[in-house]
Amino acid sequence: MQQKEIDEILTYLNEKFDENIPSFVKILISKKIHKLQSFNPDSLPDSLKHCTVEELIVLLQQELESKRLKL
Repeated sequence: MQQKEIDEILTYLNEKFDENIPSFVKILISKKIHKLQSFNPDSLPDSLKHCTVEELIVLLQQELESKRLKL
């Protein structure tokens, strides 16, 4: 991945994270982010390795709504 692409992704995520999110919610999210920092990508199941970002987002939305995913 090129640096330009990385910068574009980071800018997008930073803007989304900054939009109308109360500081209390940001604190909670930050605590979960620490788990991501120690996450080993090699431990991902094949189904997740081959999943597109769009598919993952839709899956997360559906499963959060159905309460099957516990974050």
